[in-house]
Amino acid sequence: MRDSVIVALGNRTPEAALAAGIPARDVWLALCRAQEVPRERWHGAGLRDPRD
Repeated sequence: MRDSVIVALGNRTPEAALAAGIPARDVWLALCRAQEVPRERWHGAGLRDPRD
């Protein structure tokens, strides 16, 4: 949360992005993409994508 700077968050850390008012969902998804987490794991192991 404090060490990874993510381009998609405006070159902010997730912590700074949250402090700047970026919604937690957007921060989480940007973090998942940046860390190359498989899409099927973005919402938790075994949980269905809430957008489906």
